[in-house]
Amino acid sequence: MMFVALAIGAGAVSFRLNINDAPSVTTPSLPEYKAALWQDSANAYKWADLAEALGDAGREAEAKRAFTRAVALSPQIPMIWVRYTNFCFIHNDLQQGLKTAERVLATVPDYDEILFYYFDRIVENPAAVLAAIGGDRRATRAWLEHMMTANNAVAARNTWSRIADAGFGDDKLAVGYVDYLLRNKRWENALQTWAAWLGERQGDYPARNLLFNGKFQRMPLGGPLDWRLTQSVDEFENVLGKNGAMIRFLGKTNVNYDHLSQVAILPRQGAYRLTMRVKTAGLTTNEGIRLAIPELGLASESLTGSHDWTTVSLDFSVAQSRSLRVGVVRRPSGKFDNKIEGTVWIDGISLGPVGLIGQTITHVY
Repeated sequence: MMFVALAIGAGAVSFRLNINDAPSVTTPSLPEYKAALWQDSANAYKWADLAEALGDAGREAEAKRAFTRAVALSPQIPMIWVRYTNFCFIHNDLQQGLKTAERVLATVPDYDEILFYYFDRIVENPAAVLAAIGGDRRATRAWLEHMMTANNAVAARNTWSRIADAGFGDDKLAVGYVDYLLRNKRWENALQTWAAWLGERQGDYPARNLLFNGKFQRMPLGGPLDWRLTQSVDEFENVLGKNGAMIRFLGKTNVNYDHLSQVAILPRQGAYRLTMRVKTAGLTTNEGIRLAIPELGLASESLTGSHDWTTVSLDFSVAQSRSLRVGVVRRPSGKFDNKIEGTVWIDGISLGPVGLIGQTITHVY
């Protein structure tokens, strides 16, 4: 195990990083390093040891030549490249340090944590890191995760743009980034990012419906800005298909149902309408199905028994742009005979400014 000292800036604030996988070394003199190298001149670790000792002695040009030799002898040893990166940062060669770090990141994920630790403390502008590593899919995705963890919103946005432009993304990463934007209440950015990522899959979202996949014609992609659907259990069955959503209650328990929902972004203040087309068959008990906005304490009247297709709506207002969760719920019944059974079909749920449901919603962004 080797401890590498890393100096930050001209003030030489120092700390020591524990780098694994290097051979255990002491701190011999330069002649001793050279003697060890004379006995095994093809050993990349010994060249790196000598290079670091030369650097510590202020002989930077010789140290760099020694490190060049160490790197040349270690095409399959990323640890040597990490040590060279460390040397470059200590000696203010940012360009070479980033170049060597990119090689490490493009080869193995093992040193992400330590290299990103370097970047956070040495590289003042994260855009320089992105410029260096942005050609590699895995490294760029890892850098986005790191920037989100560090809550650097600007760097995260720039990195996501690079990922989207380069085709490095997937639905899971897009969901993670949008979720990050929502946690930070960046409503407009979240809406724009999700709609752009969906591309041809967006359908009428968000121009005509602020709920994605409002007719349930696609299986959920995961994440808050799509339907969250609990898998079927002993109490009920949830099914999505080309004709909409179906919920079947199996008559076994007094179900507290809140298992079909989506987070919506309301892009501006004002009045909105949430609408559901629903059909029921044989819903027992006095508590049936409702359309609900739990955060606002709003829910429609309970639908029980059997009903042909009908429309249920909730009107509400918000004082500013925000997100909220909408869903289909069933509250537990307080009656003795409270084990619900029956079937619910839903062929669409829409959300938009009052008077614009089914029409183009202007100024969404």
